[in-house]
Amino acid sequence: MESRLTEGPTSLPDAASGGTGDDVEGKNDLMSSVRKKSKVVFITPEAKSELDGRSLADKPTMPALSPVTRNTLQEQAYLKLRQALMSGQFAPGQSITLRAAAVALGTSVMPVRDALRRLEIEHALVPRGNRTLGVPEMTYASLTELREIRMVLEGLAAEKAARFITPPEFSLLDTVYQALATAASAGNCAEYMRANWSFHSTIYRASRSELLVAVIEPFWMRIGPYVRFMLPDRKSMVASLGNHSAAVEALRRGDGPAAGKAIQRDLSESAEGLAAMLRAREDVVSGKGMGASRRRTTHRGQEGELKTG
Repeated sequence: MESRLTEGPTSLPDAASGGTGDDVEGKNDLMSSVRKKSKVVFITPEAKSELDGRSLADKPTMPALSPVTRNTLQEQAYLKLRQALMSGQFAPGQSITLRAAAVALGTSVMPVRDALRRLEIEHALVPRGNRTLGVPEMTYASLTELREIRMVLEGLAAEKAARFITPPEFSLLDTVYQALATAASAGNCAEYMRANWSFHSTIYRASRSELLVAVIEPFWMRIGPYVRFMLPDRKSMVASLGNHSAAVEALRRGDGPAAGKAIQRDLSESAEGLAAMLRAREDVVSGKGMGASRRRTTHRGQEGELKTG
């Protein structure tokens, strides 16, 4: 583009303004000095018009976006499947097909495909044959490692929650605890698992640490399907209420360390039965338990057998 930027006159007067010769000469010297230090540049009307047109053309425009409805369905499908994993609605080793998930969610396969892909990336689901995904299998070693990590992270979240939990959150926590106790008393494992996740997530979100919650939740997607084997009967569910109640009371007192320890005890004690089952199963597979192909393990006085698939 041809330059239309021109140097315009300064505001200093010249001889035509009525000054004397000496004045003019002095002012000309001053003008020369000013110009050496800083040039005064003006834009002609033609150049300004062209630059204005160019700036409007160069402004970034809104990118092409997917329809809001589609994005909403994809996100809803992802969140519902995620919630189902964390609250134990899927069984260990269960296969999940695209079509079956779409039917369960009452939607087309397109948003479900994206949701399942995200869950696979997060290792909440693993690939199986025939283009299906499934809930990952748990081993004794993976459970042990998972328990150690969760105790650190979730204990910290409960400790932080003691400082930040609000009265409305306390009200919600009390309601969820009552639902948990009701399910335990009735021996309703499905309702217990839903209430159990709600109880823990209410505490962790009260920590005001989005990063901590974002790290904790993927571990719950891994452990959620196995809670049914951690607390398989009414007796074990009722026994678990003590640690939950202790966590609530510690939060009410603002005692962070006590709240953290109560959550850690809950995680540790609830995993004991599942750990015994997994170890027993692996012993059978490895041949250590000769003649024990039908071996069962006892959890808090009640028999339980781990089956996957």
